[in-house]
Amino acid sequence: MAGQSYVRTGSMIRSDGFDVVTVAVVLEGRFHGETAATSFRGTAGSVLIGDMSLPFDQSFTNARVISLSFHRGTVEKLVPRIGTLHGLVLSGRDAQPLLHQVLQDLEQFSSLDDAAGTTIGERLTATFLSCLGQSELCTLSEDAARRRLKMEICWILEQRYREADLDIEKIATLAGVSRATLYRAFGGSTGIAAALHTLRLRKAAAALEDPQDRRLISEIAYSVGIPRSDTFNKVFRAAYDCSPREWRHRAVSNAARQD
Repeated sequence: MAGQSYVRTGSMIRSDGFDVVTVAVVLEGRFHGETAATSFRGTAGSVLIGDMSLPFDQSFTNARVISLSFHRGTVEKLVPRIGTLHGLVLSGRDAQPLLHQVLQDLEQFSSLDDAAGTTIGERLTATFLSCLGQSELCTLSEDAARRRLKMEICWILEQRYREADLDIEKIATLAGVSRATLYRAFGGSTGIAAALHTLRLRKAAAALEDPQDRRLISEIAYSVGIPRSDTFNKVFRAAYDCSPREWRHRAVSNAARQD
């Protein structure tokens, strides 16, 4: 498609009743758009997650896209608060498993019988869920409502930490609660900010330890939602008492000694 725009409004949602989770695998071109909570954009190799029960507008330019639709009931059994992923863009290493799976199955799509279609559908669903990963769950106690909200916020942070503009306002909008409610769940604004900060640094540290991850340190910083290299170096040293480069070097040295 040379260029295509689509706006899904509340009246459309009420009239057509089309209520599925869509995953657009972008093979070529670029796209951008907005939901009520966030704006999004991406290029070839990205995966865009959409919730057809929620409004949005989007535009694709010079794009070749494979759109997958997942039955909401199937996904909701495995993914809490699927609506919070509306407008989420996965790219790079995060999108690679699903992109690879779609390209592998692409030639079969036009000639599938029901049995083969079911098998491929189950495989694509599993690959999609693996791209989302696992969130850290909080244990429920007597304050069940607050604990459950915290669990759901942890899920949102786990999926959205890559977005540099993720802030309190955006998290509250995604969760459908007020900022005051959000603060209560985390014991104040500093609690949720610290949770996001810690998550980003933990993801960065894991990437630096991975011998297969050959990205520049600046690329890793950007991928976890910290676009400024100087800021990343400063906060990483404060958390781990060494620079990102030193952390990576230690990991390489430890792996060499074990071999």
